[in-house]
Amino acid sequence: MNMQVKVYATLRPIVGGALAPVETAPGQTVRQLVDEMTARWPELRPEMVDGEGNLLPRIQIFVNGRSIAFGDGLATVIPMGANIAIFPPVGGG
Repeated sequence: MNMQVKVYATLRPIVGGALAPVETAPGQTVRQLVDEMTARWPELRPEMVDGEGNLLPRIQIFVNGRSIAFGDGLATVIPMGANIAIFPPVGGG
């Protein structure tokens, strides 16, 4: 099943736009989503995960508007019809 993950800021040029098409299906975990995305776009790996595959603290992932940091983290199960958004740190001034 194909999903569209919304990506923001510095991640957009890596995936080629605001939406990243992925094959992760409902019922799978956010970790599986991250693994798929970093395998498909290797340039995402240093932006999103450490050497052991753990999500970097500066990356925020939201499933249906709720941060995974306040749920099960990477073990969060993706529900059917989920809206997923990934935010890198955003600088400005």
